[in-house]
Amino acid sequence: MGKPSLPSLSLPLPPPPRLRHRRPVRARRVPPLLALAAAAAMALLYLLLLAVAPCLVRGGCYRGYRSAWSFDAHAGHHPAWMAAVPDDTNLTSLSIPGTHDTMTYGLLRRDPVLNCQNWNLSVQLDAGLRYLDIRARLRDDELHIYHGDGYTGFSFADVLRDVLAFLVANPSEALVMRLKEEGRPVGANNSKTFEEAFVGYYRGGGGGSSGERQPRNNHLADHLYLYDNRSAPIPTLGALRSRVFLLQDFASSSQGAPSYGLAWDGPQMALEDAWIVPDVYHLAEKWTAIRTALERAATDALDNARLYLAHVSASIGVLPVEAAAGPLNRTVTGMNDMTGQWVRDFERVPEARRTGVVIFDFPGRQAIEAVLAWNKKLGVKV
Repeated sequence: MGKPSLPSLSLPLPPPPRLRHRRPVRARRVPPLLALAAAAAMALLYLLLLAVAPCLVRGGCYRGYRSAWSFDAHAGHHPAWMAAVPDDTNLTSLSIPGTHDTMTYGLLRRDPVLNCQNWNLSVQLDAGLRYLDIRARLRDDELHIYHGDGYTGFSFADVLRDVLAFLVANPSEALVMRLKEEGRPVGANNSKTFEEAFVGYYRGGGGGSSGERQPRNNHLADHLYLYDNRSAPIPTLGALRSRVFLLQDFASSSQGAPSYGLAWDGPQMALEDAWIVPDVYHLAEKWTAIRTALERAATDALDNARLYLAHVSASIGVLPVEAAAGPLNRTVTGMNDMTGQWVRDFERVPEARRTGVVIFDFPGRQAIEAVLAWNKKLGVKV
């Protein structure tokens, strides 16, 4: 007999569920009046912030001062723009943006009258600025950075630390540095002259006894182009790459003649520095001086006879920030705006050759890039 067959279990299947067609959910429309009210509220908030705290809602603004050509140097990035310039280009043929009283960015809270910059040295270098205005006084046999009697909080060793690190990281670049003895020695603990302290940094140590030293194998001597022969031509960019070209504004022991760099305001320099402006309404006279200097640099022959420098900065009767951006009430146009617009417009003139060194307080990205654009006249892309 075969195995008995098991009864099969067949359970009835439930009927398939009926699919119910749901109506699509319609997005609720915001009533037009409500949308209009929200937009009006946002616009009102923007205008309110613009009135009471403009620097929170727009660029080119600093301490309430507004300028399309000022304050936002950090927005630019040109750490190696000289790489595109041929080696045989004379330094005097370049268009170089720079800063006046370079290290005063820390003086805002201590003394706004002496505050001329709003970005630190590393930001300035990365933005494309290649001229530095370094003003030092002897204190405890070391060089410390001052603006007049105002101490910036920095030493010359601090400057060199950033400068040498930048040149090592960007060997295509060259820096023009004015080194000025800003005043008499500070305090009674000085046994050296300004020059002797400088030589201490040149040889790789600090100026005095506090142990300030430059990084090993990265001394100023490795990166300073010694220009101690006034009959020699001003060097080419190729000779200056990864180096500092000094504009010497301090006395040296060799019968008062410069021993380390080009003599400040000497025969090989065409300098505009009309820095005393009685009030904002005399800025028109300052602009005349700037424009005259720029026109001379633009039209003189490229004969390597002199280095052209134009200071856009001014003070005494005006705050540096007022001279740069104009007063808070905007009744007068600032020198950065006037200069930036001129540089951008005049660059289109075929006969214009270069700007020379253009020295700003509180430069902005547009001002820096307007100067750099002139180097296209050398056949390079910057």
